[in-house]
Amino acid sequence: MGFSTADLTLLRIRCDGCKQYTDKLVTLLLRRTTMTCAVCKASIDLTTPHNVLLIKETAQSCERIGAALIAQAATEGEPVK
Repeated sequence: MGFSTADLTLLRIRCDGCKQYTDKLVTLLLRRTTMTCAVCKASIDLTTPHNVLLIKETAQSCERIGAALIAQAATEGEPVK
């Protein structure tokens, strides 16, 4: 995946253990199967059907938004980096 708004987008995942939320960058979650809860330090499974769908759909949405923003900047004559 190239640059997109996912590079700056946080996704909130709920821990099954303590029921609290942990925020991580979407781009980091794409490469992992687990993450550590920021509150209780338990392992959060990112391979559950719910988490896989949540991460995938969020990343795809961010990619579409990023592409649209880059296209808009190009048509307005702004340099695209």
